[in-house]
Amino acid sequence: MIIVPTVSVVLNCYNQSQYVDEAVHSVLDQTFGDFELLIVDNGSTDDTPDLLEAYRSDPRVRLFLHRRNEPVSKRFNQAVAEANGEFISFLYSDDRLLPDKLERQTSRFAQLGPEYGVVYSPPLGENALNGKRWQSASVGTSGDAFADLMLRYGAGQIDMVSPLTRRECLLEHRFDESVFAEGEGVFLRIALTYRFSYVDEPLVVLRDHLFNAGKAISRNREIHAATVARLRAHPALDAQRRALVDRYQAKVLRSYAWQGARLGAEPSWVGGCLKDAIKLSVRDSVSLRSVAALGLIALPPRLRRAVNRAGNLVTRPVGNPVLMKDYEGLS
Repeated sequence: MIIVPTVSVVLNCYNQSQYVDEAVHSVLDQTFGDFELLIVDNGSTDDTPDLLEAYRSDPRVRLFLHRRNEPVSKRFNQAVAEANGEFISFLYSDDRLLPDKLERQTSRFAQLGPEYGVVYSPPLGENALNGKRWQSASVGTSGDAFADLMLRYGAGQIDMVSPLTRRECLLEHRFDESVFAEGEGVFLRIALTYRFSYVDEPLVVLRDHLFNAGKAISRNREIHAATVARLRAHPALDAQRRALVDRYQAKVLRSYAWQGARLGAEPSWVGGCLKDAIKLSVRDSVSLRSVAALGLIALPPRLRRAVNRAGNLVTRPVGNPVLMKDYEGLS
C-alpha cells in the first residue's frame, strides 16, 4: 500500500557537499511530518552522491542520483512527475527550510479554496562568509497577484524556495526546458490562472556566497527573456495584462543595468539593457539608478572600480557583491 504524503519536497543538488547535509536535515526535522523528500542529484562530481547515500534507508527519502548534469528545469519537471504529494516545495542544496515552513504553509492552504495555487513568504538571506542575516523584500500580495508581480518588481519578487505550490499548478505550467534554470519565472505563469496567499514571516534561509546563480546576471537576462516570451504566448494573457508585461520587462532590464554597472559588467551590456528597457516603457526605464548606471559606465574603468568600491563602503551591502559570467559548476 502506497501512503500518499501531503507535501513533496524536491531538493536539487549539485557539487555543494559542504551544505547538502544541512539542507537535507532542514527537511527531515520539520515540525510537519506528512511529507516525502525527493533528493535529486544533478550529476555532481564532488562527494555529494556519497553523502546522499546515507539517507537511502530513510523511508521519507527518495533518491534520484543522475550521472549527467542536465537543465535544472528538466530535473524539476521530472521530480514533479515523480512526486506523490498534493503540494510541492523546492529547495536548493545551499539553502534550507526553517523548522515550521511546511506546517505554516499547509495550515494556510487548509483555509483556502482550490483557486489558490501558491502560498509564499519572504526569505531570510544569510551571508555565508560572515553569518549575517537579513529579511529580503517580498511583493507581499495575496489574491490575484499578477498585476503586483508585474508592477512592483522593485518591491521584491517571489523566490524559488519559499513557496509551497499545488502540484497541479506545476503540471499545468511546466518549467521551460529550453532554458537551463527557469526558476522563479514559472510563478509568473501560475499567477495567470491561480491565486496566491502571502504568509508574512520568513520560513526559509537563502545562503549568499560567492557562487550563487543569481550573480550570473548576463545569463539570467537571457533566461528572463525566454521566460517573458513564454509568458507572452500564454492564452490567458489578454491585452491589459500584456501591457503590464511590457512594464515588468522594462523594470527588470533597468534592474539588470544597475546591477551590471555596480558589479563591473561591460558598459555596452549595461547600455544595452537600458536601451531595450526604454523601447518597452520609458516611464519604467528612467530612475535615479538608471541615470547613475549611465554615469558609472561613462567613467574610465579604473575610476569606475574605485567609485563602486567607495559605494560598497557607504552602502555596506549585506550580500557578497560579485559578478559571475555563467552557471558553470553551479547546477
